Amino acid sequence: MTEREAKKIGSRQGLLSVGIGLLTAQILMMWFFSQHGIIQGFLWFTTFRYNLNVVIGAIIMLLSGHVFGQIAGKAILLQKRNYLLIGIVCGLAVLTTSAFLASWIAFFQEGIPLLGTNDDPFFDYIYKPVFWIVCGGILPVVFVGMWFGRQIKKYETRTK
Repeated sequence: MTEREAKKIGSRQGLLSVGIGLLTAQILMMWFFSQHGIIQGFLWFTTFRYNLNVVIGAIIMLLSGHVFGQIAGKAILLQKRNYLLIGIVCGLAVLTTSAFLASWIAFFQEGIPLLGTNDDPFFDYIYKPVFWIVCGGILPVVFVGMWFGRQIKKYETRTK
C-alpha cells in the first residue's frame, strides 16, 4: 500500500466519521431542546445567536476530519500503530481543533471590545466553549473514534 492510498482511505473514513459525529451532535441537541417541541428541537441552532459559530465549526470539523483522517490512515496502515488509540486521539484532535477555532468567531465578534475590562473574554469565548464542547463530546468521540480506527484497519487486510 502506498502513502497516497493510506491517506485517501483515512480521509474518506475521517469525513464519514465526522458526518456520524455531526449527526450524533444533532440528535443530542434535538433531545436537549425537545421540551420546546419537535420543530424547535430539530432547529435548536436557531434559538441562540451563535449560528455562525455552528456553521463554521461544522466546516472546520469536516476539514479537520480530512486532515486528521490522512494522518490516521498513514499511522494505522503504514506504521502499524494501534488503530483504537489512533482513532480516539484523532477524534479528540478533530473535536478540540474544531471547537477551538470556531470559538474565535465569537471572540472577534463580542470579546474584543471587552479586552481591558473586568470581563475575561479569553475565558468566556475561548476556554469555556472548548471545555464544554469537549466534555459533552468526549464519550461520542471515543466510540466514533474506535469505529473510525477499526474501519481504517479493515483496509489493511483488503489490500494484502
